[in-house]
Amino acid sequence: MEADPEAGVQPLPWQRYTMTDADEVRAFLRATFADVTVAVSEFGAEGAQLRGMRAMLGDVTLYGLRCSACLRVEAVAHGLVNILHVRDGRLSVSDRRDVHRVTPGQVALLPAEQALELEGEAVESFAVGLPTSLVDEVAHTWSGGGGGRVRFVGTRPVSVGLERHWLGTLAYVRQVVLADLALATNPLVIEQVRHMLAAAALAVFPSAAVVPQPRGPGDIAPSVVRRAMDHVEAHSDRYVSLAELAEASGVSARGLQYAFRRYQDTTPARYARRVRLGRAHEDLLRGGPAAGDTVAAIAARWGFTDAKRFATDYRAAYGQPPSRTLRS
Repeated sequence: MEADPEAGVQPLPWQRYTMTDADEVRAFLRATFADVTVAVSEFGAEGAQLRGMRAMLGDVTLYGLRCSACLRVEAVAHGLVNILHVRDGRLSVSDRRDVHRVTPGQVALLPAEQALELEGEAVESFAVGLPTSLVDEVAHTWSGGGGGRVRFVGTRPVSVGLERHWLGTLAYVRQVVLADLALATNPLVIEQVRHMLAAAALAVFPSAAVVPQPRGPGDIAPSVVRRAMDHVEAHSDRYVSLAELAEASGVSARGLQYAFRRYQDTTPARYARRVRLGRAHEDLLRGGPAAGDTVAAIAARWGFTDAKRFATDYRAAYGQPPSRTLRS
């Protein structure tokens, strides 16, 4: 395990590897990205050298790759959406209708279950692999519906601004979450980051996922919201998705969201955050510097990765900074 050079913090959950055998490179690309058929390949003095690093956040893969070869491949990814940030070299992505020439600094999405032709020369990239099941789950949470598959309909970001949003999200994951082993291995944080990356992908790239206009909760009783709140409190040590919460409450996700706003003047996500803040407060009261406890460690335990936001929220809720509670 080695550090991501951009984060500069040890230790990290990164695996590093170097390959020079062309068949080994093909096998790696097939296993990592998609079913790959190499149509044309040109190798230089280093052969088909591929250097990379990989980290896992649950079923989401993050990997940095640099391949010295010139490759032209046909690929189909099954059950996996890959999003590449090209950092150096030349890459073009074609779906036989459109050719997307990706220059350094830009990003491209490789949709699942779609035949693509990729041509690259000495490409260095950082990529995220998202299971389609995760993307579907997040999209259905947004829409309040269920069933059906999300289909991405383009490889380009919707806009330059949204492309920057993806890069900012990726930088946060690399430089904050993966730079701290305690955060990178915390199940609560992992689940939050998985859903954050899938939500960003849905926002940044065009897809066939339609978000319908929400409707009110109808005849949902306050007891349903109470049941959802009890579920959150009973499972505050892990991430609880809106879909899980709706299933536990016996209503649709959209109906539960509006019932929370109607009866609690908040959202399920904000309520869950408030519960976790309360758990952190209890740990701060019980802990102390003499026992080796720190504000950062306790915050991370309950899924708070942004120290400044945690301190702000804590002060608003309890009238003092978390450091004072810990010392008292």
